[in-house]
Amino acid sequence: MNEREINIAEAAIRAYERKGVRRTTMSDIAKEAGVTRQTVYNVFPNTDAVLRGAIRLFISGLWQRIVEEWETCDTLSQKLDILLQHFAIEPWEFLHSSEEAAQLERGYNAAGRAEIEGARLGFRGDIADLFEPWRDDLIRRGTNPLAVSDFISAAIEGIKYNNNSRADMHMAVATLKASLLALTD
Repeated sequence: MNEREINIAEAAIRAYERKGVRRTTMSDIAKEAGVTRQTVYNVFPNTDAVLRGAIRLFISGLWQRIVEEWETCDTLSQKLDILLQHFAIEPWEFLHSSEEAAQLERGYNAAGRAEIEGARLGFRGDIADLFEPWRDDLIRRGTNPLAVSDFISAAIEGIKYNNNSRADMHMAVATLKASLLALTD
């Protein structure tokens, strides 16, 4: 994304957090970005494009932080802690902070959900790479690193959307981590 796209996408995220995706207008985003409404339309032709840009920016920034934090880790356990913190625990807390946050986290509409799915597919291989040292063992157990990556994504979605209490969410995260580490024993 170029600088103008980033500025508008960041402004959209702030506006969405405050007003919700449904109630945020292009004028709201323009005001938040300090540009004209026409400038927003010149960069993003419609509200779906703005939403997709905001989601893309948010997820790419999050993924970059995860990768940077992984560089300081020596063990799979540490890397899983980072992944689960940023992809399960923090999103769960964000989801439960307000209805506006829940709209944004869930992608709000088909365009937003498509952007989230595209991002998930983008880092699928990086998560699978965590399990490459155990490829042969995983195959003997009837799975492989990519299948484990897909399982992690599905489990995280379940954790985010199906646990209503913080205690239940943390138990689910701990269970997922223990299961993943058991696969590598």
